[in-house]
Amino acid sequence: MECRRLLNFLLPLMLGISGTWLLPISPLELMEFDSRFLAQVLLNVNASVEPCEDFYGYACGNWSANYENTQSYLDMPGYMDYKYNTQLLNALERHSQQGGIYELLWAYYVACRDLEQPALNELLHLLEPQLGLEWPIFRSNHSEQWRNETRFDWLATLAKLRIYGLNGVFIKQDVNVRRENGSHYVLLLAPQPADADPLGEQEVQDLYVAFGLDEPLAKNLTAKLMQLEWRLGNITLQEAEQSTDSLTEWTFAELQQRLPQINWRHYLAELLDADVADSVQLLQVTALNASYLEQLQLILAESSNETICYYLMFKLLYAFNEELPPTGSNETRSTACVLQLRGHMPLAMNYLYEQHYYSERRAATDAALQKLQLKLTKEFERLINENYLQLDALELSYVLEELHSLRLKIGNIPQGLTMSQLMTYYKGLQLQHNDFYGNKLQLLRFYQRLDQQLLTNQPGMWPAHEYYQQDAVVARSSSPVKIFQNAVLLPHGYLQLPLYDARLSDLLQHAQLGFILAHELQHAFDLFHIVYDGRGNYNQTGLAVLQHFANFTSCYTEHNAQQQLLLSESMSDIVGLRLAYASYFNGVPPTDRPPVGNYTQQQLFFINSVQFLCANMQEIAGMSITQDAEHGLHNERVNRNWPHHEQFANAFNCAAGQAMYQADKCRLW
Repeated sequence: MECRRLLNFLLPLMLGISGTWLLPISPLELMEFDSRFLAQVLLNVNASVEPCEDFYGYACGNWSANYENTQSYLDMPGYMDYKYNTQLLNALERHSQQGGIYELLWAYYVACRDLEQPALNELLHLLEPQLGLEWPIFRSNHSEQWRNETRFDWLATLAKLRIYGLNGVFIKQDVNVRRENGSHYVLLLAPQPADADPLGEQEVQDLYVAFGLDEPLAKNLTAKLMQLEWRLGNITLQEAEQSTDSLTEWTFAELQQRLPQINWRHYLAELLDADVADSVQLLQVTALNASYLEQLQLILAESSNETICYYLMFKLLYAFNEELPPTGSNETRSTACVLQLRGHMPLAMNYLYEQHYYSERRAATDAALQKLQLKLTKEFERLINENYLQLDALELSYVLEELHSLRLKIGNIPQGLTMSQLMTYYKGLQLQHNDFYGNKLQLLRFYQRLDQQLLTNQPGMWPAHEYYQQDAVVARSSSPVKIFQNAVLLPHGYLQLPLYDARLSDLLQHAQLGFILAHELQHAFDLFHIVYDGRGNYNQTGLAVLQHFANFTSCYTEHNAQQQLLLSESMSDIVGLRLAYASYFNGVPPTDRPPVGNYTQQQLFFINSVQFLCANMQEIAGMSITQDAEHGLHNERVNRNWPHHEQFANAFNCAAGQAMYQADKCRLW
């Protein structure tokens, strides 16, 4: 009962979405602040679970009882996003009449929120003038030939649709950096991915009927479409099986000479603005070869233009379906519209949060975070110099240089960003309160043009380290991330309770956000990033360092056969936990580690380190979510990786034979 009353008292303080942020003025207040924070953490602990058998169930077992809004979130990262989105919406509603960037944001939000019946056909209609065609689905008489049948340019249509976000159909195209020069951007071309989301036969047929076609015609058109899908799937799978993951750089002339099956000049002219197209002199090609393109051309030549256009249309509908606001409660719709804005206009939304929430605590929070990052870096440097991996002098120098050049970017926003700069950045956008579909296409095009502008390799409005342009999916997340430019990006969303506050004690800061930062820091040295030096350039010395990881890899995969991506994440968990633990406890003599209630400081460290992964696992299990491709499910991740810490078993008195006892602990550094 006491715990429940305490939670009712704590929630407005610890989980509240508004209120003035003030630093405590006395040590006593700091102690009280810590006590309240710990009380909330310990409410999530399920003491009936044996920590040495299921540590996740022990540390997070009661989380779902304290965070019950399963319609809005299912885990702590989801809760932090929910809270952050709510804060953004509150700020937007309070300041919607201020003009400038607020007016643009409000126009998109209102148009999204008030959309009565989301309909994909509206987006298709708006695209027709841009594409210079009539979609075959909209012709008035389906017994007559489609008007574009004899003059349909699939390559130009594909390039134009790429401007609105469609990618990975026939050809996958992205902006990438050169291996030997990580600051130079080039266009990357690849075949259609073998793991692309397939069209569903019944779903396609139902959509044809929904567009007004009769059942026999819908069935006939679906059969043609699925035949094309099957043939394309065969050649993409064949190429994937034969691919060597090589990355070749060609000049534009070499591309056209070696892969003449495609008129690349025509494709790039439709894809890029003229000034960008003129600057594309160098391209990267991976797994795209003459055999694939010849088979692609043959398949398309044996399909009618109408079928090809339908194929592009349905792939576009699948992509656009993710861009529509959901039906449901007003709260669900509002949150979804804010989330869309975070993806489409991340800089503006970061500015909104900075102005109305973070600015008042930036000085103190940034100072505390930089101090924490410095301690983690020094501990990592100490580990590297122990030279457990037996690196030679050149390899040691390489790793240390990368470590010392790693930056911590707190909030993805240029320092001193002004309203005037924002309006210059977003110039040309004319968002309307009653035109969701037009707004959507404008922003999709705007983002793609920003991405393509990188190909000019000209300085932007800000230095590269001041603002990192991200994919919309990444920009919508509050989770910290190690980015390619050798920086750890720490978005605003995690820099608040119940995850972090600069007023917390060192133990609590190290245990949770310290672990998160250390995890991302280790990603600079994971199986993918280690071959790129501190400047983002591919480096043979990094390849040599990678060979020293073999003992860790064989140790870990002996009982955990995993894909390389999941292995890198597990590696970052194990190293990150070690760094966070050591950077705190190595500086605190055992005599200065008094217990807190019934818990030792070591136990509290491990309990708190898991809190950002707490989730309603029962609800998640019922949703057929079987695997997170990068990390694994939260409970499996914790129970798999935490026992590799050399002090974990000691902290909870785990013994051989118990599930959380790891006899052979895998060490990297």
